Amino acid sequence: MNNSADIRRENKRSIYRFLMREKACTKQQTALGTGLSTATCNTLLNDLKSQGIVTGEMKLSGEIGRSSTLYQIREEHESYLALHFYLKHGEKAVETLVFSPSGTILSKETQTLTQIRYSDLEERVQRIQEKFHNLTQIIVGTPSIAEHGIIRYCDIPELENLRLKEKLEQRFGLPAVMENDMYHKAYGYYKTKGNPDEVITLGYFQSHILPGTATIHKGTIIRGANSFAGMTGFLPYDISREEQLSLLRPGACIPFISKSIAAILVLLNPDAIVLTGDLITEDLLSQVKDNCKETIPMEYMPHFIIADSFDDYYYQGMFQLAVDQKKF
Repeated sequence: MNNSADIRRENKRSIYRFLMREKACTKQQTALGTGLSTATCNTLLNDLKSQGIVTGEMKLSGEIGRSSTLYQIREEHESYLALHFYLKHGEKAVETLVFSPSGTILSKETQTLTQIRYSDLEERVQRIQEKFHNLTQIIVGTPSIAEHGIIRYCDIPELENLRLKEKLEQRFGLPAVMENDMYHKAYGYYKTKGNPDEVITLGYFQSHILPGTATIHKGTIIRGANSFAGMTGFLPYDISREEQLSLLRPGACIPFISKSIAAILVLLNPDAIVLTGDLITEDLLSQVKDNCKETIPMEYMPHFIIADSFDDYYYQGMFQLAVDQKKF
């Protein structure tokens, strides 16, 4: 922390996250749950109430004649827009979600398009801003490298080199955060199921799409210097990228997936690897593990998990990032 103002903001964030989990609490319960003093919680809860972020309502306690103030997050004080786009089975789509401060999905819309242009994204955001006047953030997920707000090496080529973060901020006057989609999914998995001391890798292996992984190292997303970390589709497979994409199909993909996972095991040594995508099956995973065991000692093999989908983790990751970015 740089100064007392930073400490105050982080303490407010701690209280806010506690109220998100527990819904309604007294200042004494908040102090116990956050580890902050009762006096600090009293001061900061009053601040949050004056900002319109929380409400405080008097409730009778179990003892006759005694009452306590129950604090909870005020749902109407703001909402967050999550925007993401993807290519799946040759189909391009844009999806938008609006989250309440507690994570409730207030709106969810998906549109399939033959091409996705910036104008399509802007039109979607404008329509939602007209409906939800309390939007305070835009969170973007992209199937690409998200290099300092610029889309690079995207599964959707017409969006290549688009300065999406900058354009959205200038157009709508709201702060925007853009991350590779796998980073959102990994962060959502960690927030939903992860242990603070674990290293967890998520991997997505879909037919004819460059594979990607993301790793959470004890609560921190490993992004690298340019948000390139985890892009295992760029490993040296000794063939062209076009040939690689054509071989990312059932029956031919095992060498690519084996090499991707072996690289993750050596470089990041995760406790668990969670995999999804239409290429991932129990039989394939058994072959991949056998290939990895040829070079990697058994004691360093992680726990392997197959997930039906990362969608719920994706949504949770975007929401949790919005809470992280919230200004107090």
